[in-house]
Amino acid sequence: MFWGLLRPKTGQPDELDKLKNNPLIVSAPTSAVYLAAATRILAEDMGFRASADKEEARFGDGTPAPQLTYGLIEYLQGLDLSECDLLELGGGGSTEFWRARVKKVTTLETNPQWAHKIKAGNPGVYVEVVAGPRMAERLSAFERSFDIIVIDPDANRYECAKAAAQKLAPGGFIILDNAEWHPNASQALRDADLIEIDFHDFKPCHHYRSTTSLYLSRDFRPKPRKDRLPLVPIGGKRADHSVHDVKS
Repeated sequence: MFWGLLRPKTGQPDELDKLKNNPLIVSAPTSAVYLAAATRILAEDMGFRASADKEEARFGDGTPAPQLTYGLIEYLQGLDLSECDLLELGGGGSTEFWRARVKKVTTLETNPQWAHKIKAGNPGVYVEVVAGPRMAERLSAFERSFDIIVIDPDANRYECAKAAAQKLAPGGFIILDNAEWHPNASQALRDADLIEIDFHDFKPCHHYRSTTSLYLSRDFRPKPRKDRLPLVPIGGKRADHSVHDVKS
């Protein structure tokens, strides 16, 4: 059965009557059609259905995805991060995502069993088990700074945020997941003179919307991964450049 809007090209009443009487066409309100299209994009193109069924974050094409909000993930996919040294506090499916995009990944994890799984599935990634109360202390002990720091551990995120701000390289950025649950950590990063951008959206394997926030150094300059930025979003519509990109 075909679901569609009864929108004849000519707008003539007789053509509209023909469409209404066609048994292969079902009349539906615009809202229902739009909702069906939006659901398909989220469920299939973005991989929400498969991620929930398998309890493993994946995009629609099967590639690994971090459990961050979709809006932020798509923004990151448009950036060239190939020369970045990244530290993630709390690893998992995100480790594989980062490993394919950055130069070096270091992961601090609180769960020994989970850390073993991460290490086994991600050759070349340095994985270290750290007790939750010592996470910020271990971060501060690094003798180098990082271009990207991802804060998503089973630990005190406020203390981690304060330590991360001191270990961020010039031009880098920090990611804080579930920022809406950790306003003090968010405040600490803003107090470090970082620019906060909140991405409110759904995320893989979650049935509710969440917030993943990005904290940019003042000298952050995004480098596009391809020939354009931003990318056309998953499920998006390409514009007619002959109309929209005319130079005066």
